[in-house]
Amino acid sequence: MTTITRPLAAFSSHPEALDDLLSVPQHVRMLALSYLGRLVRAEVRGPLLEEQGERDLRGARKLYLDEALDYRLVYVERRAPHNPRHLQGIHLVAVGERRGVAVYETAARRLRQAASHEVKRGMPARFQAALAASARTSPAQSAASVSAPAGVSPAVALSPPARPR
Repeated sequence: MTTITRPLAAFSSHPEALDDLLSVPQHVRMLALSYLGRLVRAEVRGPLLEEQGERDLRGARKLYLDEALDYRLVYVERRAPHNPRHLQGIHLVAVGERRGVAVYETAARRLRQAASHEVKRGMPARFQAALAASARTSPAQSAASVSAPAGVSPAVALSPPARPR
């Protein structure tokens, strides 16, 4: 008997990241989709990215998609404000070639754009739909707001603040 596993985390995506998936070779697309399924079930977790010059990817994570290490998937994790160990959502930022750091440039640009838009609106736009669709999200969690102080990485600003113990 096959057991269906229920995703543990919500999923959202930058709209252009879906176009990214369609533009990569089919074998890379299939690997990316497989990894996305494993990400929402918290079976895998990529290494953290850092700030490199003008590319501020602090708080974002990457996964290598092919054996040649030519393609990357960049995503951001959303953690529950009351329990940072609880994965609330995965947001796909970019999928693409590593060559010339193209995928990282794209991801940094999208995170900057999303952060400036989300600060204006309050609730992170990329999680509104995912949280609304999640049966396990309370109204209090979906009403949380995010603001990005000057000098703070967009990816970090989109994560809930740590709570004192």
